[in-house]
Amino acid sequence: MKQLIGLFRSLVLITFVFNGILTFAQEDDYTQYYLNLPAVNPAFTGMDDFFVLNAGVREGWNNYGIQNDNSYLSFFGALNKGNRSGRRNNTLRTSDPTIFEAIQNENRFRRRHGFGGIVTSRTVDAYKSFGALLNYSYHLPLTPKLNVSLGTRVGYTNQRIDFTGLQVRDDVNDLFYQRLLLAGEGTQNTVLVDFGTVIYSKKFFLGLSSDNLVARKMNDDELINMNSGLRYRAQVGAYFPLSPEWVLSPGITASYREGYDMRWAGNLRLKFKDLIFVGSAYEPNLKASLLVGLVTNTISINYAYDMYLGGLNNFDVNTHELVLGLTLFNPFKLQPRFW
Repeated sequence: MKQLIGLFRSLVLITFVFNGILTFAQEDDYTQYYLNLPAVNPAFTGMDDFFVLNAGVREGWNNYGIQNDNSYLSFFGALNKGNRSGRRNNTLRTSDPTIFEAIQNENRFRRRHGFGGIVTSRTVDAYKSFGALLNYSYHLPLTPKLNVSLGTRVGYTNQRIDFTGLQVRDDVNDLFYQRLLLAGEGTQNTVLVDFGTVIYSKKFFLGLSSDNLVARKMNDDELINMNSGLRYRAQVGAYFPLSPEWVLSPGITASYREGYDMRWAGNLRLKFKDLIFVGSAYEPNLKASLLVGLVTNTISINYAYDMYLGGLNNFDVNTHELVLGLTLFNPFKLQPRFW
């Protein structure tokens, strides 16, 4: 009986680990991706006139003792000290909110450089990965209300896998198991370059970006190579004020990789008095999520609970996601975008 339990756990472990391998390129596939859009698309970097420090943790709980978690630490913002200086020189005039808004809409203030980076970590029992990415973007106006941003990202990723201790029914004749043994503690290091663009206003955005556009492997491991392949992503979001106190924000993200079906996920959040919000998210044939958060112009606390659908719910997986945000270098107390 004990051996059967061990074999079943090994089967579940393989399922979890290979899911981790196949989705490594999606280190930023958090349910609350909208809280850290520069990690999804580098063109979002520097969209706001301040820096934001985000820390996110995603924990998958299951009944098999298999560790399954993601985490990241990011720091993104705008390199526009001249713009800030110009606004300080207009302190007397900006006591009038309408004048301040007009200053913000001037072309010289809308041109900006964005810069930042993110460090990621992922563990699915025997599978572990680490990534470090740097973003740069340039924003410029298209029309009085419409802007465009072009961004690029360079990064380094390290993936490791070790199936030592894995139990199978027939270790001699099981070719898959022998392949795992030959892989041993497989390691792969990769240098990545990707690009993105966003068209946006104060009330909506449309973004397009790539994953693994340039992926130069520094060494080779056949198992981990399963995750290679160019992926294209799209992001759409909007902001709808319903009243002076209520705001509605829907969003959709979609991705496509050759050889796979297109995936998409949607979310909808309702915010009250620029302070708290509730919402839900849905990804077909995968999960439904509950969203809650507390947001100010200084800090934010955001939580998501994922309920998996279809065959995945047989693994009794419950995922909890927590993202903490801190706004820095924001002397004008500007409100973060809610989309």
